[in-house]
Parts: sequence; structure tokens; C-alpha cells
Amino acid sequence: MPRIDLTDPMGATFTICTRQVETVLRAWFDEVLPYTFIVGRPGIDDRETYWPKIRVFPMWAWAPGCTDPDWFTDSRAINRIDEFPAKDGLTGLTELLNLRHRIQRDLDELRLAS
Repeated sequence: MPRIDLTDPMGATFTICTRQVETVLRAWFDEVLPYTFIVGRPGIDDRETYWPKIRVFPMWAWAPGCTDPDWFTDSRAINRIDEFPAKDGLTGLTELLNLRHRIQRDLDELRLAS
């Protein structure tokens, strides 16, 4: 998987670079995600839950030259910041896949419009 920057609602940023999604990334999500969201106070805060924001960058294969990117390389997708409603490793991987689908859909719509 690519390089991931996860920023909690208070501004702390956590970063990982790995192509090992099912093992390393899920374990990292299990370790980090429980501390990156804030539950709102009913009647006081504007939101029920304040989720972290995620930014994903492509990571290239460990080979000569820029080959086999594992995330979108379209400039309209790079440096995009999205809310990331996940609390653990499993929901983190699920939300990352959902994000990938949303970005792909957005890029497809942009291509059709041009």
C-alpha cells in the first residue's frame, strides 16, 4: 500500500509507508486508529464523532525506475484529504478500499466531463 498520512482532529499526524496491506498496514491501523478520533459531547459539540483525515500518496515498487504504483498517480487524486471514519484495523482497510473506489469514481466522472 502507499504512503499514508493520518491526522487526528487535534492536528497530530501519523505516517506509514508499506506495501504490505494485510499485515503491516492492518496492524498499524489497529495500533493508531483507536487514538485518532474524538467522540463529541451531546448537546455541546457540532458532531457526534470527529474523525481523522487521511492523505494517501503512491508508493512505487522497489525496482529501478518508477514502476507499479500502488495508488492513483493522477494529479487530481494526489494530496487529496478525506475524512477517515475508522476505529480499528479491519474498518481501516475497509475505509481505505472505499476511499479508493470514491476516488476512482470521481476521476471517471472528470474524464467523462472533459
